[in-house]
Amino acid sequence: MTEAQIEPGVRRAVRALAPDVVRIRYSLDEDWTGDPSVFFRMVLSGDAPRKKRLGDIAQGVKAIIREEVRPDDLGLYAYFNFRTLAEQSDLKDPKWA
Repeated sequence: MTEAQIEPGVRRAVRALAPDVVRIRYSLDEDWTGDPSVFFRMVLSGDAPRKKRLGDIAQGVKAIIREEVRPDDLGLYAYFNFRTLAEQSDLKDPKWA
C-alpha cells in the first residue's frame, strides 16, 4: 500500500466533488486496533453546508471516495473527517492545509 495507489483516486474524487469539497488530505496509519487505515480529511467550501444538509454531503463524499480510491481493495479501513474552509482558516491546522 502506497500513496501512489491512493493519490490518483483522491484527485479524481476532488474533481467529482467540487465545488462542495475544496480539498482532501489523507494519512496512512494504524487505527486504534492496529489495523492499517487511511484517514481522510475533507475541507468543505463555505457554501456546502448551506446548500445541502451536511449529512447528505458527508454521505456523498464517502461514497465517491470509496468508489475512486477503493480503500477496501487496498486492505485499508477508511476514516472520514470534515471541516469547513472557515474552520480551517481559524484553526490553521497544517495537516488540513
